[in-house]
Amino acid sequence: MSGPRLKPLLKSTLKGTFAMALGLIVLAASAAGLGAAPGDKASAALAQGERMYREGLLPSGEPMQAVVSGDVPVAGTSFTCVSCHLRGGLGSWEGGIVTLATNGARLALPRYWKFPNLSPEERKDLKLQNPPARPAYTDEALAHVLRTGIDPGGRELHPIMPRYYLKDPDMALLIKYLRSLSAQLSPGVDATTIRFATVITDEVSPEDQQAMLVPMNNYVARHNQISNGFGNRMYLGVGGNEMSGSYRKLALSVWRLKGAPDTWTRQLEAYLAKEPVFALLGGISYGDWKPIHTFCESRQLPCLFPLTDLPVVSDTDWYTLYFSKGYYQEGQAAARYLHGAAESTPSRIVQVIQDGPEGRDLSAGFRETWQELGQGAPKEIRLAKGETLSPAALRSLVQQEKPTVILLWTGPGAFEAIKSLAGQPDRPGTVFMSSRLLGAKAYALPEQARTFTWLTYPYRDPKDEPSASKYADSLLAGLTERHPETRISTRTYSMIQILRQGLMDMDRNFYRDNFMDRLSMQRDQVLPDYLRLSFGPGQRYASKGCFIMQLGPGPEPRLIRKSEWVIH
Repeated sequence: MSGPRLKPLLKSTLKGTFAMALGLIVLAASAAGLGAAPGDKASAALAQGERMYREGLLPSGEPMQAVVSGDVPVAGTSFTCVSCHLRGGLGSWEGGIVTLATNGARLALPRYWKFPNLSPEERKDLKLQNPPARPAYTDEALAHVLRTGIDPGGRELHPIMPRYYLKDPDMALLIKYLRSLSAQLSPGVDATTIRFATVITDEVSPEDQQAMLVPMNNYVARHNQISNGFGNRMYLGVGGNEMSGSYRKLALSVWRLKGAPDTWTRQLEAYLAKEPVFALLGGISYGDWKPIHTFCESRQLPCLFPLTDLPVVSDTDWYTLYFSKGYYQEGQAAARYLHGAAESTPSRIVQVIQDGPEGRDLSAGFRETWQELGQGAPKEIRLAKGETLSPAALRSLVQQEKPTVILLWTGPGAFEAIKSLAGQPDRPGTVFMSSRLLGAKAYALPEQARTFTWLTYPYRDPKDEPSASKYADSLLAGLTERHPETRISTRTYSMIQILRQGLMDMDRNFYRDNFMDRLSMQRDQVLPDYLRLSFGPGQRYASKGCFIMQLGPGPEPRLIRKSEWVIH
């Protein structure tokens, strides 16, 4: 996974010479000394400081002003604190340059050149006597480094570190927020254990529940067993690496949601109150994930890769990390493919949409992307729930609308209607369907329709999949029935691999925002099901593309790739 990216405007202004800043600010463990008013006033002050940190905007709404590289003026909106120090304030690295932490618990202490992550107690136990690189920051020293780039040890920070022009009241607001940033460990962690939960809704079959729970429980048991005897250290698998201070045992609870989705929030609140957890892992539902997503956002509770085809598509939400945008992403891929692959943009497109969340997301993904690409809104025809598109209805639609492309966001019940188009002189050039919506029945598409029917396919090319999926078998011991076509166990395996690395990268900085930051900085992952899982700061959908496929001839047809990976 890639590290943070500098703003394009700065790259141009500074001729691409800047990477991440070295050191920014330092915090104390409490908010003492700032004279904050109680109640709403204090909350408002924190919100204003947070806006300065994340958006580079002063309470007035004007951009913060600063200089970098000695004398180059920049606006805070072009180089926000969060872009380098990240949301959790624990810093980042890119291009060999390290951005130091800004959180209160860490930077209220002196910083040492050797073993900087050790606690004072550990330094005392090890009898380390080396002098600190800098003492702990006072408020005055913190204001000084923000304005001048000179830390309390007299060291000048990297030139890319902005030197801010801030009046005393605005400086006080920023310092107040920084002192609160990741100042206390998040719930769900104690001296020995990190507690997680997974969510299962009650319509999920026992077989599918086990397909997710078996690999998760096997991983937790293996982690706890192999780490026994390693004291306060985390051990990353057989032949892996240790990281001093990171080790915690893992505990996994199952939160089962029953009844209507509008009752799920109350159930989740009760679970979380009874058993605070650090994050949700996986989770599975056949329905819309939105109620769980909304709960996680409101409680600032990370949720790592739930198994859902109906994620929330958002550019701003933070706490849920998805494998993809689900059905929405297939609609996006069809739009981008048609826009980029055709010699001329199709003049007439019709979407036929089956009522339900799947059709909703497929059509929205296509329509919104198509319009973003500068095209007009496509014609849309909606089928009622349970309604089947008949051959006569489809032929009538073709005669009336004369489409060049039909997007049939329906199930296999439309196969006979598509078959009826074969040999018709006025049939559209291409019919699109969703392979995810069709499932295994996609292979039953009538052969007469295969030459003009294309499938959106959000997974790796099937001929390449076995070489990646075989590794998931290591966590499937005890799973009596295996159904690889559901991709539940293999996706759970992928979630576990990313979790594993995230726990290592988090070290002992057990803050939820930091956990999400570390996940976003992992290298790109080649794991089962998806061609590639890649991330960047703020990105929440790991698989960013889709293939366009076509069924080959014969009674046992193969999927034939008709495109490269279409990036959304």
